[in-house]
Amino acid sequence: MVRKLSTSSFYIQLYQIVDDRSSDQIISWSKSNNNSFIVWDLKKLRSDILSKYSSVLGRNLTEFIAKLRSHGFKTFVKGPGELEFSHDDFARSPLMKKMMVEALSERTEKFDAQIKAMKCRLKAKKATLKVENLFQNLRI
Repeated sequence: MVRKLSTSSFYIQLYQIVDDRSSDQIISWSKSNNNSFIVWDLKKLRSDILSKYSSVLGRNLTEFIAKLRSHGFKTFVKGPGELEFSHDDFARSPLMKKMMVEALSERTEKFDAQIKAMKCRLKAKKATLKVENLFQNLRI
């Protein structure tokens, strides 16, 4: 089953890694195709990137490739130790970058709203306990 590009953690994390210029020796956008990226060094990908982002991208290379395929990416062998991954909706473009930033902002806003709601529930719980404590003291 091929999934459309969404604001899921997988796409966001993958885009950030591929777009990060500091990791270009390991993984970078293809120079010939705006809808693909190349893994230049599979060993470094495993040790430097997958070890940091295993919860989203996969714990090992096999799991990473399986996740890419399940999200609709096609795999091409570039050379020894090099793979290219392509997806029609995963593109290197200012619009895509803007979409990723917006998706991250939405996630941040949702997280902030969840924290605010938890703080409100905690405050209400504290108030309830205070009232219950006052009633218990009155019974004495």
